[in-house]
Amino acid sequence: MTAALVAAVFVWIVATLPPRPATASDFPANATQRIVAGAVHIHSTRSDGVGDREAIAAAAASAGLRFIAITDHGDATRTPDPPAYIHGVLCLDGVEISTNGGHYLALDMPAAPYPLGGEPAAVAEDVKRLGGFGVAAHPDSAKPLLRWTDWAVPIDGIEWLNLDSEWRDESRGRLARAVFDSLFRKGPALASVLDRPVATLDHWDALTARRPVVGLAGHDAHGGWSQRVEDGERRGLPGLPSYEASFRTFAIRAVLDDELSGDAGRDARLVFRALRAGRLFTAVDAIAAPAWVDLRSTSRAGIVEMGQQGPYVEGGELSARATLPRGGLITLLRNGKALVQVGSNELKATPSGPGAYRVEVSAPRAPGTPPVPWIVTNPIYLTAGPTPVDAPDPPVTPIADVNDHGVVEKDRLSTASLTSDGRRWGFEYHLGEGSRAGQYAALAISIQPSHPAFNALTFTASAPRAMRVSVQVRYGIGGGVRWVRSIYLAPGAQTISLPLERFLPVETTDPRPSSSLVQTILFSVDLVNATPNSTGQFEIANLKLGTVGR
Repeated sequence: MTAALVAAVFVWIVATLPPRPATASDFPANATQRIVAGAVHIHSTRSDGVGDREAIAAAAASAGLRFIAITDHGDATRTPDPPAYIHGVLCLDGVEISTNGGHYLALDMPAAPYPLGGEPAAVAEDVKRLGGFGVAAHPDSAKPLLRWTDWAVPIDGIEWLNLDSEWRDESRGRLARAVFDSLFRKGPALASVLDRPVATLDHWDALTARRPVVGLAGHDAHGGWSQRVEDGERRGLPGLPSYEASFRTFAIRAVLDDELSGDAGRDARLVFRALRAGRLFTAVDAIAAPAWVDLRSTSRAGIVEMGQQGPYVEGGELSARATLPRGGLITLLRNGKALVQVGSNELKATPSGPGAYRVEVSAPRAPGTPPVPWIVTNPIYLTAGPTPVDAPDPPVTPIADVNDHGVVEKDRLSTASLTSDGRRWGFEYHLGEGSRAGQYAALAISIQPSHPAFNALTFTASAPRAMRVSVQVRYGIGGGVRWVRSIYLAPGAQTISLPLERFLPVETTDPRPSSSLVQTILFSVDLVNATPNSTGQFEIANLKLGTVGR
């Protein structure tokens, strides 16, 4: 009876294991020459991962990946490691930056001249200024601290799928079973917690309806037990899920301009160029394999391929070809809405107007409610004219000068000095030494109680070196409620106009108070974009209250 019971349990375990990947048909013989599998958003022992770069590369090689991008938590001031081949895998180095509105991956970027952090818009602006490629990480995470909140920020890319986000809405029993199954079928076990990320895909589709935004899948792989530096949360078990298990779940496929050569510097440029251009698709390898897809638009104006922009032309044709498991479907979507669906390896359709056209390939028995797609491409963009750009701050009309000599505000560890004639303010600071203890130094300028109603500020500013300053509007209620906006300063005077509607609240969820309650304008340097024992100076002049829309 014991033997029969053990046998029955064994049969039940085997019968209920996640299915092995299905076999997809019609894989082109030359498809692997310029299409390489890789993974982004990986953590090592430099932050809260359990393995070093050597161990991660070995796991990636075992999973069949050709490149990886390690993005440890940081403020982007560390000089990235140069590209290198380890265990035959091209290893790229990036960073995951914490903002006060979610996390942002920065790839293909040199070290920043000051710590990056704070407002999402400021971080995205700095990454772009430094020549980097920025991706909103786990944008719809179940943890508010990780969730991306500012969809007006002109991000370069978005993680449409994130493994860390996917397991967070599962029950403990479901997660325990996935951990157990991973002992037998690594990739399929982790894939069993995937669902179609409806909200994130909706966000991506809404963005691509306005301008190109690259979509990719991020592993957020830590390799098992770790201490999460962003919130101190313990996670996982030793080695579960392993790096290899994460990499066997899904991967992105970059479509390169040329084949990899083994020259790490050259090959890194090929991979980054493909990522920036959106010449990539995601495949959940634990569902089916091998994965391949080609999406293009053909018209008298020429051929537009995945990730590219082109004019919308009447009479054009959209075509998609893909490998397909038995019972699979290819779906063509425009701005997130399904247009055509076929059960064969090739789809042809006529564009229904300007928009972002992408393809999803589904497979039977895919996990999730609703099921996660097997393959997701980046769009092709058919436009009726020039691509709209994100609107800059509107012009500000000055209505009142601010005349005040100003005062210094600081913590007890820091020092600062101020020179002023009431219209021009020169400020020097030295943040206190030692550990991080809330060091700050600020120029505080009072405005007259009888000031007119205003909804914007305008002034000129400069600094001898690149830096960020927090402009703060302090209201005379609740002990000094503040709303802030970060600005970038550099050598050479620049005129800066800031609508109050784009300021963010500090430690309050109350509505923005009336401008009649504003008492002080502060220009502050703190540990968001500086470090203890740092020094610097800046100059502010011609500060005026203003209005937008008059």
